[in-house]
Amino acid sequence: MSVSSASMYLATLLLLTMGLIVLGYTMGVKANYSREKLSTYECGFEPMSSSRQAFCLRFFILAIIFLVFDVEIALLIPYLLSVGVGMGWSVRVLVYSFVLILVVGLIHEFNEGSLDWML
Repeated sequence: MSVSSASMYLATLLLLTMGLIVLGYTMGVKANYSREKLSTYECGFEPMSSSRQAFCLRFFILAIIFLVFDVEIALLIPYLLSVGVGMGWSVRVLVYSFVLILVVGLIHEFNEGSLDWML
């Protein structure tokens, strides 16, 4: 790539980027935020309520369930990427038993009502 083509490429990228930024500012939705909208929202607490309020246990349980299934995906991705490499039957049995334990746990959480978002 010559110097002139590289500078043309960079100039084009710069113009495209600046054009998209200007387009976003001009066409973006302008919102008037209230004091409550601008305050932070953390850990399932309402920001403008009393600080002596009890912690919502349902929020904590849903966060833990999310973390468990997030770790499950992180552990299963290497297996799924190496399926065609010729793994032995013992690895497959371990992965299937891991998934079975997680499915049984998910069924238990569903029957217990931990996954009910409406309450």
